[in-house]
Amino acid sequence: MDALLIALIAGIGAGALYAMLGSGIVIAFRGSGVINFGHGAVAGYTAYTFDELRESGSLYLPWFDPIPEFGFLKTLKLSNIPVRIDIFDNVAFDNKPNLALTIFICLLMSAFLGLLMHFLVFRPLRNSPILGKVIGSIGVFLYLSSMIVVNFGGQNRGDEGFSGFNNTAEPVRNFLGLGGTIPRSNFYLFGAAIVMAIIIWGLYRFTKFGIATRAAEENEKGAALLGYSPQFLAGANWVLASITAGVAGILFIHKTQPAQIALFVVGGLGAALFGNLTSIPGATLGGLFLGMIASGGVELTTNDWWPSILPGEGVRNFMPLLLIIVVLYLRGDKLPIRGSISIGRQPRAPSTNNVAIGAIGAVGIALLLSNIFVSKWESVLSTTLIAIVFMYSLTVLVGFLGQISLVQWSISGLAAYAMIRLMADGTKIRDTDFVTNTGWGWPTILAFFGAIVVAVICGLLIGLPALRIRGVQLAVVTIAAVIAIENLLLRNPPLMGDGSVSVNPTPKPSWFGQYVGGFNPVTARNDYWKFSLFLIITAALLGIAVANLRRGQIGRRFLAIRANERAASAAGINVANMKLLGFGISSGIAAIAGCLLAYKLPGLQETQFEVFGGLALLAFVYLGGITTIWGAIVGGCLMAGGLLPEFLGVHFESIDKGLINAVGAIGLIVNAKITNGEGVALLQTDLVKNTLTALRRPPDDEATNTSNDEEAVV
Repeated sequence: MDALLIALIAGIGAGALYAMLGSGIVIAFRGSGVINFGHGAVAGYTAYTFDELRESGSLYLPWFDPIPEFGFLKTLKLSNIPVRIDIFDNVAFDNKPNLALTIFICLLMSAFLGLLMHFLVFRPLRNSPILGKVIGSIGVFLYLSSMIVVNFGGQNRGDEGFSGFNNTAEPVRNFLGLGGTIPRSNFYLFGAAIVMAIIIWGLYRFTKFGIATRAAEENEKGAALLGYSPQFLAGANWVLASITAGVAGILFIHKTQPAQIALFVVGGLGAALFGNLTSIPGATLGGLFLGMIASGGVELTTNDWWPSILPGEGVRNFMPLLLIIVVLYLRGDKLPIRGSISIGRQPRAPSTNNVAIGAIGAVGIALLLSNIFVSKWESVLSTTLIAIVFMYSLTVLVGFLGQISLVQWSISGLAAYAMIRLMADGTKIRDTDFVTNTGWGWPTILAFFGAIVVAVICGLLIGLPALRIRGVQLAVVTIAAVIAIENLLLRNPPLMGDGSVSVNPTPKPSWFGQYVGGFNPVTARNDYWKFSLFLIITAALLGIAVANLRRGQIGRRFLAIRANERAASAAGINVANMKLLGFGISSGIAAIAGCLLAYKLPGLQETQFEVFGGLALLAFVYLGGITTIWGAIVGGCLMAGGLLPEFLGVHFESIDKGLINAVGAIGLIVNAKITNGEGVALLQTDLVKNTLTALRRPPDDEATNTSNDEEAVV
């Protein structure tokens, strides 16, 4: 019992980070009505900035140079956009720059990020529907995470911290006579979280700025009539929220790697929801409570009676999901909704005509590419097709049904790992395999469909909260589920085999006696032609199925629910059943994509299914057009590793994957504003239709219309 109490108290360290991040999320929500999924990425970018200033003295600006220094562009001699400023020259590793000045510069960077988010992202999206605002928030998360990779390399870094916030201080021993030790910095973090909460609470409780913010939160139009600018208040709150994120990142950098701080936003979201998205004290208490129960849960896993199938790290990451689900289930209908002036409209989801002709044409093009381009391009084509198959799942769930789910890529990973486990028979598959998995020894086809069943069950369980919550609240649940699935299910040797914590060897798939794996044993590359043919057929059949789903009764019911759940229910549609059906269909398609990826590669790692990969796929399908199958096809060609980036890489040498994702994040945000999420596919379709209409119009139509107008004027 003493050990459990010590673990609970030690949890105030991580709880303090959750509390500070949660307070910042509350500030941003009160100022603009947006739940910022990128809040943790702001903390992570600031933490990297702090570490870089102390190590090299350089300050990296939060953008990239769009003018590459290679290829024929060298001859243009264009002036590149600066991305780095040398603040401290010749900083030796044992001679750190002034601490106060370094922190001040980092907080200025945080404030600058807040202004950029307000003016470039959320102010343009203020009249967009909920989906558009969530997509903008996800775009911020993806962009800043990508810029961390581009500017800082994204490698794990260690920083010893400073003053009391470091790992070198003598730990507190035998606290309250309970024995054990607690890092001294945990108490400093606890104190910092409490002080921050008191300052912010006082700011909103006793100042004119706080009163004006609360007025705009209730009714923007009413606040404007009273002389307060809602947009000025929103910008000021974004700056304040970003500064709190920067403080959290700087103070917590000695506890974890800077790249991991962005993922702590899940705990921050749980803390903010605990405070009803309005209460700073509530968010602080929720964050501390979450950190304590997570630490206590990990301590329980060290007991002999604890089942080995529930690993400690998985339990730690499951706690935020559990808290979020409980809070949203009990209070989801009571969470505040900002009194905005406009709520925008949903993107169009037109039915696809001439599906068979389009499928035949797409298959013909894919077969042509598969036979003309070999080796590397065979692998690129297969990557594109797998991405297209996965994006179909987002088209069904997000585009048709309007359920904002961020967990589908993790469900793909779960299906892939489940299939590997079902097919494993304890024998070594390849000489290069690091481990040998044991399993059920199922045949290929049976294991394929068994993995789909596992994924559908998981998708239905995740979809259960959607029966009570929707919109941004569901997005919060699903992003928490991503972290939980990765750590509780995928990194779980008792459940998924010994390969789940390293490189998990994939089986050699055989359908009806034919090897359909992507790994070519002759060339030792992922370019086997039968696999490409298998992918082309699968993608075409699924595309036809999704198009027919949209044209049928189920698709029309999905769109009715997306437009208005109450109206759909009044029209006799069983909303709950339709939502679960949508989650089931989407999860099944995502499972197929995961199994196909396992067919392609000789080994899988759980990092391939982390949250950043899923958000990047969502970004590109949204850019292509999330409401049509053609948008999924365009998105698959645009994503990192797809046909277009690889083709450009041939002419512009190598293109960094982080840079591609950053461009995708920008496209995601711009698309949310300009096309309202309808994407490149619908934009091109409208352009072609308008052009053909203009060409088919008889020449005398214009003269007739002109004369009619003149008569009307007379």
